[in-house]
Amino acid sequence: IFFNVYRNDSKIGYHKLNFEKKGETTTASVEIKFEVKFLGFTLYDYFHKNEEVWIANSLFKLKTSTNNNGNQLYCNVNKKAQRFAIDGKNNKILSKDEPLPSSYWIPDLVDSKYKRVLNTQDCSFIDFKIEFLGNEKIYNNKLEAMHFKLTGKEFNGDDVNIDIWYSDSKWVKMIFYKDGSKIDYFLEKYDDK
Repeated sequence: IFFNVYRNDSKIGYHKLNFEKKGETTTASVEIKFEVKFLGFTLYDYFHKNEEVWIANSLFKLKTSTNNNGNQLYCNVNKKAQRFAIDGKNNKILSKDEPLPSSYWIPDLVDSKYKRVLNTQDCSFIDFKIEFLGNEKIYNNKLEAMHFKLTGKEFNGDDVNIDIWYSDSKWVKMIFYKDGSKIDYFLEKYDDK
């Protein structure tokens, strides 16, 4: 899955996911790169790498690193004896409950009205309120998708405001708002900008 990412209609980077499947094991590799420039100067630089290992649709391991404009973040999850060791910049716990990472490619994210999600940047939790807004045709009526609204608060108190679309259980579009800017994800094959 490859998204071109725009901030207020200017391209700032990409969000890509690769999947490798061997038997019941799926490895998901995520890479996100954003760079906001003004008059040749970099105002904002973001880079995130994430590797998730799932066995029989259950999270087994997660390892991430994030450079959020110079702020170094990380999140690691390891399953050990039916428990999950969660170790991140803003959270260290041992949990009997399997965490759901904020990777967005997992359609289970929107399967109820409320969902506690592990922020893959720092291992803090976000409690999402989820609303189904209906089926829509997106990308100039080329793709039918289910539209959801996710709202909540991050560890630092920042609001989370996300519109996300899934088609045939696949993540196909996202819009979120951050610091007064609209961040828009376009699947590369539908991006005609």
